Amino acid sequence: MSTQHYTQYGLEPLLDLDIEGGAEPIRFNVILEAKNDRIILRYDLPGSPGQDYIAVEQNSMIEIALIGDQLFFSKDYDAITTKEPLSSFYGGLTYEDYDSALDRYKRVTFKARYNAGGKFGTNHPFNINVDLLQNSEAEVPKWIGLSIDPDIKNPPPKPN
Repeated sequence: MSTQHYTQYGLEPLLDLDIEGGAEPIRFNVILEAKNDRIILRYDLPGSPGQDYIAVEQNSMIEIALIGDQLFFSKDYDAITTKEPLSSFYGGLTYEDYDSALDRYKRVTFKARYNAGGKFGTNHPFNINVDLLQNSEAEVPKWIGLSIDPDIKNPPPKPN
């Protein structure tokens, strides 16, 4: 059992950020599925197959959706936290797609400030804090809390 603890930083609640009108949010899906008798957790960025990080190339909205019947955003912790104090880059977290029967959310959005002048491929580690539903048929559902650990590249690696 690990006794090592790390600090999680919340996002800035009121990040003042200009996002160009009509710009589509960056969509990042976290998918929990059964495949070939295995449970698989994977990421999907529509339009960027195989990419396992969020690339911020301009001021953007980021939308994270949880796909799977057992995966929900944490009830006890902020849905998105960072491992470093990055509140000047990320904020305005909002919750969407509420499941009233389970009292949990399936989708969040937040704002991301482009790291103008930052080194290409700068890694901003963040956590997606989720609750995993253990027995959906039980009278009182049981939950296991997990942190999923993808990255944001802001700015992303320079294209070749």
